[in-house]
Amino acid sequence: MPNKTASIISGLLTAIILILLAVLSILIQMVALNGVRERQGFNAMSISLICQSVSLGLAVILARWLSNLLMVKFNLNTFLAVIIAVIVAAGLGGLISFLSIIVAIPVAGIR
Repeated sequence: MPNKTASIISGLLTAIILILLAVLSILIQMVALNGVRERQGFNAMSISLICQSVSLGLAVILARWLSNLLMVKFNLNTFLAVIIAVIVAAGLGGLISFLSIIVAIPVAGIR
């Protein structure tokens, strides 16, 4: 039972961190796309949000799985396992979020 609680906590913490990162990246993307036609800007932001949503789901799954793995297989402390899982999953989700912005701009047709 403690493994399940810890994996849920790591998933929630990862989701909260990545949602805050997504809000920040959308605000930065709005500033970066200033001067672009509205339709192209909307398409770029939509593509970016879709990619960030997918990466959020995958990062939450990774955080839950990794925290459980660290506690069961490597016999790590619950707190340490949650912290490591959140850092790894949020880092990977943040990287995918950054790449989604880079990919979304050319896909939307902005030069």
